Amino acid sequence: MLLAIVFISLASFASAEPGEPVTLHCKFVEKFPQNNWVWYKQRSGQEPQEVAVRLGSKDSPTESSSDLKIRFKINKNFSLTIKQTTKDDEGMYFCGHGKETITFSNGTFLAVAAQPQLNVSVVQSPAWSSVSPGESVTQQCMVHSKTGAAELRVLWFRAAAGQSFPEIIYTHQNSSSRQCEISSSTHSSVYSFSKNNFSHSDAGTYYCAVAACGKIIVSNQASVQLSK
Repeated sequence: MLLAIVFISLASFASAEPGEPVTLHCKFVEKFPQNNWVWYKQRSGQEPQEVAVRLGSKDSPTESSSDLKIRFKINKNFSLTIKQTTKDDEGMYFCGHGKETITFSNGTFLAVAAQPQLNVSVVQSPAWSSVSPGESVTQQCMVHSKTGAAELRVLWFRAAAGQSFPEIIYTHQNSSSRQCEISSSTHSSVYSFSKNNFSHSDAGTYYCAVAACGKIIVSNQASVQLSK
């Protein structure tokens, strides 16, 4: 039985336009060449999906299905190339290595969307909070943009030790099917995330990210800790 030893810090972000290739890199491969290696993909609200695996005794990695082999390429350094990105490729990607245990790297969130000029600023508040057990806590994400709110998607993340993957804890998904439109005026919107009955397992670093027009804009970090 494999155990997961996980080191978590803030996730990285990448973006791509539909139809173009994108490569996601796996750190520390050169330091552990004989280990087994895996790539996982996770979409918001879904279980992680294995994308590829390379056994330490083999030179060539293998994709986890014939469909993935057509769409994905695993390079010699175990970086992951998506040959022609689609909206379905959007999500969080993780690579991991190990023999009897698996250590996962930080996640990389891939956003896939058309990419015109974009002007967005994101501010999260409060930057630090101390919460008593059982209390409620609310984080706010202020978004100033020249893109209408219908084209914005705001994602909330939490980074904390002791979990298998960094969490996508909530997504504000707008229902509009319009393409990305840039206007001359600036729009301001406030997105909130609330957590009731706060406990030790909820403590960590929270941040929001705005995905719009193929770009990812990350807020400042906000530390939320349990008061003693």
